[in-house]
Amino acid sequence: MVGTKAIALGLICVVLSVGLIGALIIVNQKDADLQMKNEQIFELENEQLSLETQVSGLQDDVSVLESQNILLSNQKSVLEGQVSSLQANVSSLESEVGLLEDSKSLLESQVSSLQAEVTELEGEVVQSYSLGYDEGESDGYAFGFDEGYFEGVEYLTQTGYYLRDPTYAEVVAFVNADTTDENQYDINNYVCYDFTADFNANATQAGYRCGFVYIEFSDSAHAISCFNTTDMGIIYVEPQNDDFVSITVGQRYLGDVIVDAGIIW
Repeated sequence: MVGTKAIALGLICVVLSVGLIGALIIVNQKDADLQMKNEQIFELENEQLSLETQVSGLQDDVSVLESQNILLSNQKSVLEGQVSSLQANVSSLESEVGLLEDSKSLLESQVSSLQAEVTELEGEVVQSYSLGYDEGESDGYAFGFDEGYFEGVEYLTQTGYYLRDPTYAEVVAFVNADTTDENQYDINNYVCYDFTADFNANATQAGYRCGFVYIEFSDSAHAISCFNTTDMGIIYVEPQNDDFVSITVGQRYLGDVIVDAGIIW
C-alpha cells in the first residue's frame, strides 16, 4: 500500500515537473515574444518620431512655399501692371512713329522737289556763268590785246628795245630761269592770259620776240606762248608749267579739241 502511494506520488511529481517545465518553456516563449513586441513597438515609435519630424519639416516647407507663392503672386500682379503700362506706351509710340513717318514722307517729298529746283537752278547758274565767262573772256581778251599790243609797240619804239628770235637753246635756258610758272592760278584774278602776258613780258625784257598764242575750243579758249627759234622753228611753251607742247587744229589739248589757233607777235 505504501509502495503504491510512493509510486503514485512519484508519478504525480513527474507530472508536476513536466507541467512546470512546460509552463517555464511557455513563459520563456511569452517573454521572448513580449521582448520582440517591445522592440517592434520601439522601432515603430522611432519611425513615428522620424515621420513626425519629416511631417514637421514638410509643413515648414509648405509654409515657405506658400509665402513664396504669395510673394510671386504679388510680383506677378506688379509685372502685369508694368506690362499693361508698357503696352500702352508702345501703342502711343507706334502712333507717334506713324505720324513721324508721315511727316518724313512729306519732308522727303519737299526735299526732292527742292533738290530738283536746286539742280535746275544750278544748271541755269552754270550755263549763265559759262556763257558770261566765255563772252567776258573773249571780249576782255580782244580789248586787252588791242590796248596792250599798241601800248607795247609804242613802248618798245620809244625805249629802243630790239627784239630778236632766239635759238632753241636760248629758249630752254630762258624757260628754266623764268619763274612765271610759280604764280598761283586764280579763276577770278589770275588765269591763263595773265600767265602768258607775264611770261611774254619777261621774254621781252630778255630781248626775245615772244608770240601770244590764242587757242579756241568749242566752248572755251586758252592762251600760251611761243618762240620762232632760228634753228628749230616755232616752239610752243605752256607758261603755267614750262612744258614744251604741240598745237594743231583738230587735235586735243588740255582735254579739248582745238578748233582754231593764232599767233600774235
